[in-house]
Amino acid sequence: MSGGPMKGIVRFSTVWAVLTLLAAGCDRPEPQSAAPDPEVEVITATECEVREGLTRIAEVKACDEVQLVARVEGFLRKRHFAEGQAVKAGALLYEIEPEIYAARVSSAEAGLEQARAGLKNAQVEYDRQSTLRGREATSERAYDAAATLKLEAEARVKAAEAQLALARQDLGYTKIYAPFDGWIGISSRSEGNLVNLSSGPLATVVKTDPVRVEFVLGEPDLLALMKSPGRGRNHVARLFTQDGAEYRHSGTVSFWNNQLNASTGTLRMQAQFPNPDRELVPGMFVRIRLEPRTGRMALTLPEEVLMSDQVGEYVYVVDAGGVVRRRDLAAGYRFDSRVVIESGLQSGERVIAAGAQRIRPGTRVTPLPRREAAAPASESSDPPPAGERK
Repeated sequence: MSGGPMKGIVRFSTVWAVLTLLAAGCDRPEPQSAAPDPEVEVITATECEVREGLTRIAEVKACDEVQLVARVEGFLRKRHFAEGQAVKAGALLYEIEPEIYAARVSSAEAGLEQARAGLKNAQVEYDRQSTLRGREATSERAYDAAATLKLEAEARVKAAEAQLALARQDLGYTKIYAPFDGWIGISSRSEGNLVNLSSGPLATVVKTDPVRVEFVLGEPDLLALMKSPGRGRNHVARLFTQDGAEYRHSGTVSFWNNQLNASTGTLRMQAQFPNPDRELVPGMFVRIRLEPRTGRMALTLPEEVLMSDQVGEYVYVVDAGGVVRRRDLAAGYRFDSRVVIESGLQSGERVIAAGAQRIRPGTRVTPLPRREAAAPASESSDPPPAGERK
């Protein structure tokens, strides 16, 4: 009987120890898993052909421009064109009343006939006096008089011919023709108005195919252009309108001024572009880009991936082990939101394009290909309403 209580105590102690161990096991913290590496978007540095050109603001000018004026006085009888239309060389544009000038032509023709008749009579008398002189049957005085009358008659014929030429010219001025194929503007005078030289231009005709595009270059750009092959004359000229669209025809440099502007240190230049559909209008401001016909292979990056500090421009790259490294760059020519990398980066390296703000050199990251920006869901391909621009 005495062993019973002791056995109970032992059993209770054993159970209590087991419960204590179980409770201790429940209070032990579970091991935590490591945080994942941050994700960054990367692009691969690759080489492409680069044509190092220059871009300037330019103005479109007509290749030729003529102001039509009335060179004789009279009432404007007829206008043979619609304002703003294309005209062909030699097309009749204006007609001034011709009657008075036609009458002057007839008068001049009559005067010429009269002068020729007088010359014929003087020639007969001169020939007669020459024959008599050979026979010594006339005086020297009579012969000299006949010779003088002949010379005077010849002079009157020449004067009459000149008067007839002037009269015919004035008659021709009563009709005004297009000097070349071009584009005519607004007429400043309507039919029935009295016009003359003091009336000013009746209309302006411009030649718009081809057109000239005028721009200026500073001295540093000019020196660089002159050092290029062909001294810049083998460069291709590209044109961009105000909406950013590129003009579909390329042009060539056609004119260099013969001296720099002493006040601005710039040189005036022109390029010529075909304009068969009159897409370029004189007075329009555009951007012109000169670039060589052949380029060079160079490493380029989008301009937005470059960062800068007091040291200079740099990028972060991800090495083969997924570790971020800094690359200090020597950036060069910039074009179309891209930058030529002259040194500091190798082709094929992975450059961080997004997420660089969250990491530092030495950080291990998970590189992902750069995602293209998605178009807004509300964007529509339908044209904007009239009067609105996107």
